[in-house]
Amino acid sequence: MRGQALALLLNNSLDQSLRERMQKCRARSIEKHGRNLSLFITSSFFPSVSLTGSRCELNCKHCGGKLLSRLIPADSPERLEEVARRIARGGAIGMLVTGGCDVNGKVPTATGAESIRRVKQETDLIIIAHTGFITPDEACALADAGLDGIAFDVVGDAGTVRRVYGINATEDDYLQSLKAISDAGIDIFPHVCVGLDFGRLRGELRALELISEIDPTTVVITGLMPIAGTPMSSVKPDPYGFAEVFCRATELFPEIPITLGCAHSSGRDRELIEMIALECGVLRIALPTPGFVRYAEARGYGIEYFGTCCGLLPRDCTRIDGDLSGNGRWIDVA
Repeated sequence: MRGQALALLLNNSLDQSLRERMQKCRARSIEKHGRNLSLFITSSFFPSVSLTGSRCELNCKHCGGKLLSRLIPADSPERLEEVARRIARGGAIGMLVTGGCDVNGKVPTATGAESIRRVKQETDLIIIAHTGFITPDEACALADAGLDGIAFDVVGDAGTVRRVYGINATEDDYLQSLKAISDAGIDIFPHVCVGLDFGRLRGELRALELISEIDPTTVVITGLMPIAGTPMSSVKPDPYGFAEVFCRATELFPEIPITLGCAHSSGRDRELIEMIALECGVLRIALPTPGFVRYAEARGYGIEYFGTCCGLLPRDCTRIDGDLSGNGRWIDVA
């Protein structure tokens, strides 16, 4: 019943031209990829570790370092290797290496290259990372270490970068990092956050254009998450604002899978955003709400679950089966 109400709300809240555009994007996506929906569940399958513990020098307006406190601390090479071995023994598929940024917007990922190399030699873990801004030498070092992929946040408006991150970064800064990662031969899954600028849409479409300068593995669309104790704790982006971003992404990248990332608002808005994504032809969604899963099944989509970060392409070895809603590994952040 709730899904029907949300579907009706969706249909009545968008203008005709955008609805028609969404229908075209969805039809094109189904023609190319079929009605096959990939859902990504992380938690103990693919935990996140922080190279800086809970420290971040930027203290961005939307996070304030609070997200780091939820991650596994691994603030030394020895600790990173210890954590990796432990989660591998526990049955994890892989891990995300992340951390706080320095004042220039860089995560110290490259300093852990040798540890990543050792972990890749000793375990079967898939390892991906956040790097923030990165140089060609750093990207090559991570590629040589065997890193499987990099998630890189792209912001298409310099004013947003200043207001939210507190740094001065240009389009060229983003392009140089995108090309450094791409040229190093590492799979790259750029992220674009809808509503990052205090819930307003500013630069999201330009960010997609910047990403089109390379060949990404997938393009991940996320949305501002309200986090208690931050200046944006009560801010959410308009769910309907996602439709334009999803459509533009599917139009710019007809051969590249578009993904709705794990961060995409909360409560009823979260489920509505997932529905909008599906109606725009997005066939990869991370940490979906149970209501959305029922909605997709009712729409005739076949569903497969994967226990990895959503930036990775589905593999047989990462597929997970069974009823995920009751085994403690499902994260419903609604």
